[in-house]
Amino acid sequence: SLLPVSAYLDAGCGHGRFLAALSALGPVPSRVVGVDIADSILATARQAVHAAGVDAELVRGNLERLPLGDGEFDLVVSIQVLEHLLDPAAGVRELARVLRPGGTLLLSTDNRRSLVTKMLNGPRWLVAGLFRSRNRRVKIAFPHADFTRRRLIVLLQEAGLEVECTRTFRFSLVGASPRVRRFLNRVDARLPDLGIGDILVAVARRADVVRKTDIR
Repeated sequence: SLLPVSAYLDAGCGHGRFLAALSALGPVPSRVVGVDIADSILATARQAVHAAGVDAELVRGNLERLPLGDGEFDLVVSIQVLEHLLDPAAGVRELARVLRPGGTLLLSTDNRRSLVTKMLNGPRWLVAGLFRSRNRRVKIAFPHADFTRRRLIVLLQEAGLEVECTRTFRFSLVGASPRVRRFLNRVDARLPDLGIGDILVAVARRADVVRKTDIR
């Protein structure tokens, strides 16, 4: 477990789900900070942490230029944010910068090799594409990228972090019923990590000496 810690940052906290969950995970860190880019999202996060009884600083800021000092946090969490950055490398450097020596980064992003989900949804996407209906409602261009395991490890290492582990998980089927989603989750839980899940997770540590990591 990565908890307990003294200082915790959720970089890209969204509606505050992970901040609010701290109250159920043991002693709440002495300092809890959430950063997001939109005041409207932070307002929702503020309600969530208040309802959970978590005293959190909520700060408006861009992950590529965090409004925080160097080495302030023992644990930095950034869940499904990296893929939306214009400059992912700058974002990872910022996450590393605000970590204390020996501090840990838990990061997740979209996996480029989400082969099962692509196979499950391929026919639907093909038909939708033929009728020009796929993403028809999307009117605003929004940054989105995905990452191979190798690329993510390189980004972390170039930011001065030691990668402790990576894994992928979750398959998804567009329009699936809750029963089907639960079935897919059970299948995923029983399989070894083949590197083909939707979500790519990495745990990395800030250290003075970075050991060579096996890159696959």
